[in-house]
Amino acid sequence: MTLAGGALPVKGLGPNSVAPVPTHEVGCAAVRILHSYILKQHLVPLLLGFGVVTFILEMDVLFDYLDLVVNRGVSPFVVAQLFLLSLGYIVALSVPCAVLVAALMTFGRLSQDNEITALRTGGVNLASVLVGPLVAAAVLACGLTLFNNHVLPEANHAFLNLMINIGRMRPTVRLQEGVFITDFPGYNLLVQSVNGRTNEMQGVTIYQMNAGGPPNLILAKRGFLTYTPDGRTAVLELKDGEIHEIPAEEGGSRKYRRMVFRTHTLHIAGAGAILERSVRETRSDREMSARQLLGERRRVLEQHRISRAQHLGRMAAYGLSPGDVEPVVPASLSWWSRTFAALRGLGAPSPRLERALRESPALRGELELWRLEHRALERRASELSVEVHKKFSLPAACVVFVLIGAPLGMRVRRAGPAVAFVSVAFFLFYYLCLVGGEELANRLLLPPWLAMWLPNLVLGAWGIVATLHAVELLPLRRPAPAAVGAPGRGRAA
Repeated sequence: MTLAGGALPVKGLGPNSVAPVPTHEVGCAAVRILHSYILKQHLVPLLLGFGVVTFILEMDVLFDYLDLVVNRGVSPFVVAQLFLLSLGYIVALSVPCAVLVAALMTFGRLSQDNEITALRTGGVNLASVLVGPLVAAAVLACGLTLFNNHVLPEANHAFLNLMINIGRMRPTVRLQEGVFITDFPGYNLLVQSVNGRTNEMQGVTIYQMNAGGPPNLILAKRGFLTYTPDGRTAVLELKDGEIHEIPAEEGGSRKYRRMVFRTHTLHIAGAGAILERSVRETRSDREMSARQLLGERRRVLEQHRISRAQHLGRMAAYGLSPGDVEPVVPASLSWWSRTFAALRGLGAPSPRLERALRESPALRGELELWRLEHRALERRASELSVEVHKKFSLPAACVVFVLIGAPLGMRVRRAGPAVAFVSVAFFLFYYLCLVGGEELANRLLLPPWLAMWLPNLVLGAWGIVATLHAVELLPLRRPAPAAVGAPGRGRAA
């Protein structure tokens, strides 16, 4: 047991003999205890924030998943797989927001319980208090980067494959009154009313499509929809109706036929609710890792180089050199090159190009084709670069949100609605900047790196300044006290 003054009893030297403990060891132990305490306080708010944010983001698609089970006959097990796979991108957004919630709630509670004041009074540098959360956020950011680069693309790929397979699967049709249902191959179905309990249809109208001829019209007063046991074939049992058809020409003439029936059964193959899985090899941008995206970008750049060489070869047939046409159609995919070219006022056709345009009207179409192709390749390269930077900028937001949440939490005296409002406001600002930056980069108005890192740069700079003020490394500017005898401030004589 440690005694006052940092001394410990020593065995063999008597009951009252003590040995001094070095002060730096006591200090290191206290720092470790303090860091452990701060990190433990972050754990519950982090999990709570992650769960709440994930639930809010998933609310938009929960009803769609429920519709797959109720109206399309998809197995609940398959829908559960779809739900888990859809969590990939949501996790990438939820984790940074959960870090912000955890920092705000933890430091807000410490401030509310006057623990921050006690630390300051005890001479503890608050900068050392932030070391643990910042290191933990950096580790979390590294883990999230690996998740975004390796796990998320595969989850997105599996999710889209499953969605495509479900889309190919013919639904257990949701019968709607007064709406044409086109889910049956070769048939269009219209019903006037439906009994939701018995699935009985009233006032049935069916158009049976015929290749190369007019459709057959089937009318029935009522009918029932069922499926075969294997789930692949829909069975329409119609009651009290008639069939109108115009058969193919027989002997140069067509005869209109009308048949009345008491019961008529249609078996529609391929309209069942069996899910057939397939593997799709192609991948979209969000189904690729950073290495795959960079490889695809190199392919686009190579395609651009080949396209430029081909167009310059065609321009040489008109007696034009690269210097005549490239000021009009930029040759580089670099955003900075376009910017500097605009600042230098490039883009006006040279006299040789103007003369060639007058002599050969087809040249204008060649230049426009080159410009459109260059623009398309440029947009494609920008989209790929955006996805690469996004894989790293989102995890970096974990560190940025600690720099924001810690100083704000020290100023928030009460947790609860204030913390929720501040968290939502900052994360909404970050998300809007991220989406807006992606759109600006895809429109070639911003370079991809700036579009994806701008929210981190803006909020990070603000967070660093706020943190330096909170730990008193950067003093706050306080208004100078008014003079006692200043005019209008002192007491009347």
